[in-house]
Amino acid sequence: MNRRDFLKSSVCATAFGALANAGATMFAAEEAKKKIPFALQVYSVREYAAKDLRGTLKEIAKIGFKGVEFAGYYGNEAKDVRKWLDEAGLVAISTHLGVPALLEGQFDKTAEFEKTLGNRRLIVASGLSASCATDAGNQMTAYLFNEIAYKAEKVGMQIGFHAHFNDFSDVNGKTAWELFFSRTRADIIAQMDVGNCMHGGADPYDLVEKLPGRGKLMHVKAENAKGKSGATVASKEDIVDWKRMFNIAETVGGIEWYIVEQEDCREGSNLMEAVAECFENLKAMGKV
Repeated sequence: MNRRDFLKSSVCATAFGALANAGATMFAAEEAKKKIPFALQVYSVREYAAKDLRGTLKEIAKIGFKGVEFAGYYGNEAKDVRKWLDEAGLVAISTHLGVPALLEGQFDKTAEFEKTLGNRRLIVASGLSASCATDAGNQMTAYLFNEIAYKAEKVGMQIGFHAHFNDFSDVNGKTAWELFFSRTRADIIAQMDVGNCMHGGADPYDLVEKLPGRGKLMHVKAENAKGKSGATVASKEDIVDWKRMFNIAETVGGIEWYIVEQEDCREGSNLMEAVAECFENLKAMGKV
């Protein structure tokens, strides 16, 4: 090989290498963009949050979570909670509340509080079983939610419903959950709680598939074979097929945020350690 040919081959090799590196970088960036962020339901560390919400938010961020879903504010003002979120580098992605907080006379106050936090998702977290276990009750509850959703839309917010184990009773050949969402506006979030659904004897994989685009938020909660709480996500005790669940959420459900919830912990452990273990298990799966 003469000098000219050698230089040509060297230039080509260098260029090819540069293109390959650029391609790998772009691929890595695309993969990173595909990852759905994980938040923590603050109820998971309720004992800590009740004593020191500011410090608890910092610990949540230190574990690696990007956001939080609240279920009460332990008497703190919205402006203070927002300040603590910003300090910790967290975002408020949603909140759990009761229907009264969304009714006339309370809705505006609720919306103002949540807007201060930067949150636009209001999730009702009480079971469907009482109000939706009959066809008539199910229809009336859906009508109420549609009215509230219209009001929320006008102020740039969304409402949703969170699944509990007793929300899957049979009503006219469908689960109360399915029937309710078949009667509600498409922008009302169906917040599946995977562990709760399995605990109630229902199939979370099937139910998320049946509501395409409605599952913007999902509770990532373990379920064990004995039906007891305390198992951590993706641990040996957890019987959820998370690979399958995440795939359905991301290809059909319209997921925007996963939310880890840990209701209990093993003997000899504490709640903060339990949620940290959940996060590490998810990291081992390549999800965070």
